[in-house]
Amino acid sequence: MEEAKVTFYKIEKCGLYEYGADDPRLGGVLEFLTQLKVWVKKNDKPLDETCTYAIEESEDVDRTFCYDLVANGVTGDFLLTTWNETPSYEGKVAAVQAKSKVGSAKVEFTKLPKGSIPGYATYFWFIPSKNVFATIRFQHRLNGKKNLDKYFKEFISKFSDYVVLADDGEADFNVAGYSEKDGDEPLNLHAQFKTSIVRKPGQIDYILEQKNQIRKITRHNRLSPKIAESQELWQKALLNLGLKKQRNLNSEVNFSYEFSFTPSEPELEEMIAEWEKSHDSKWDDIGFTLKGEQVPRWLSNSLARDQFELDVKRIDEEIVDAKSILEQLTEKRDLILGLLK
Repeated sequence: MEEAKVTFYKIEKCGLYEYGADDPRLGGVLEFLTQLKVWVKKNDKPLDETCTYAIEESEDVDRTFCYDLVANGVTGDFLLTTWNETPSYEGKVAAVQAKSKVGSAKVEFTKLPKGSIPGYATYFWFIPSKNVFATIRFQHRLNGKKNLDKYFKEFISKFSDYVVLADDGEADFNVAGYSEKDGDEPLNLHAQFKTSIVRKPGQIDYILEQKNQIRKITRHNRLSPKIAESQELWQKALLNLGLKKQRNLNSEVNFSYEFSFTPSEPELEEMIAEWEKSHDSKWDDIGFTLKGEQVPRWLSNSLARDQFELDVKRIDEEIVDAKSILEQLTEKRDLILGLLK
C-alpha cells in the first residue's frame, strides 16, 4: 500500500475555439484523450518523440513526455503518466555537497546514460464524464500540472485529428487550420486547455465575507535549502531566537509563523489566488483566525484534496505502474469522488 495525495481540478476549457467563443467548435476532453492515446503509441513511437512543444527561452517549463496512457472502458476514465525533464548539461547532471560552505561549494557532475532524459514521473487521473482530472502524487512534492497544461494544449493545437497541415511554408510544421472531416475548408481556430483547482463550497466564501473580522493570519510553510528565500527566512528566524551565529539550512524544515493583521479585500483575494496557484503541500497553508474564534480557518480545507491508501504496483523506485493506479482509483472511485460533493 502507498499513500497517494489526490487533488482535483476542473477543466474549464478544452478544445478548438473560435476567437471570443466560450464553447469549443471542435473537440472535447474524451476526444482528445482518445486521440492522444493513439498518437503516442502509433508506429511504436519512441518516448523522446512524444513531447508536444519546443522550449522557448522565456519559459520556465522544461520538456514533458508521455510515459504511459491507459484507459478504463467501463468508466471512460484515463490515467496519464508524464515524464518531466529536469535540467542537464551536455549529458551530465550537476549537484553540490549539502554540507559545503556558502561561496565555496564544490559542484560534482554525474554522467547520464547515453540517450537518457533526466526527470521525474507525474500522474493524472482524467474523468471526462465529470469534466475534471486529479493529480496523483506519491513520493514527489511537484505534481507536474503546469507542464500538463502546456503539453495538452500544444497537443490539441498541433497533433490532434482536427489539424490541417499546409503543403508549403517556412517552418517544418505548418498548420493551415482545423476541420472535422478531411476535405472540409480549414477553420481559423485556436486551442485552449484551461483548468482551475476545485474548491469545496463555503470555506473561502465565508472567509471573504468575514474579511473585516480577521484578526490573525497563520502561515504554514516548508523551508527548503535549495531555495534562497528559505535560507534568508531561516537566518532571520534564528536571529529572532537570539542566535547571532549563522547556521545554514541543510534540510527541509516545517516552519510556521503568525501575525495580527486584517487584510483589505484586494489583499485577501491576492493571498488566496497566490496560494491556490503555488501551493502543493500539506505544509503550505494559510489560516485566518476571526474575532471570537480561537481556531484558524485553513485554506487547505477549502480544496477537493485528500490522501488515500492505494495498493499499487511499483515498476521501480520512480515509476508506479499506470494500470495498477487506475485499477485502484476505479475500485475506490465513489469514495474519492466524494471530494467533489
